[in-house]
Amino acid sequence: MRKINQLLKIRKNLLLVMLGGMALWACDPDKIYESNLKIPDEGWHRANHARFEAEITDTISPCHIYINVRNNSDYKYMELWLFVDVYTPALTVTRDTVKIMLADHRGKWLGHGLGRKFDTRMVFRKNVQFPASGKYVFVYEQATRDESLIGIDDIGLRIERAVNNDHKN
Repeated sequence: MRKINQLLKIRKNLLLVMLGGMALWACDPDKIYESNLKIPDEGWHRANHARFEAEITDTISPCHIYINVRNNSDYKYMELWLFVDVYTPALTVTRDTVKIMLADHRGKWLGHGLGRKFDTRMVFRKNVQFPASGKYVFVYEQATRDESLIGIDDIGLRIERAVNNDHKN
């Protein structure tokens, strides 16, 4: 009898976890892709590029593309500079130089967070219609003068449908 109760409890907990996961997914129905990479505590070395591979199937709906940054209070600059390469399924590549403001001129962090960690989501491109379905590869290279950049904890990419999302930053 005891084993049956334990199995029922495990089954109930598993069901709750599954329902919770489905609820979280349902709360973000416009998300097409999101991935964030942890940067080593030793820093983001210039030679280490962040790579994101997004499988795009919808070539009709406009999308917003965001760059996600989590920094900590050890970051010594107001902004983060990136080189962003975008490879299309046709293997064409475009390169952009991107400046992400992380602090104001007084040194106050602009991202959301508490304590030492701050999250910033910056619009990289708005209302993009992908020209073809397939794998799009986004490669970020830190473009500061530092060989190893201290204070960036995570870097990421988010792609979402543009419908009713103009209120997001």
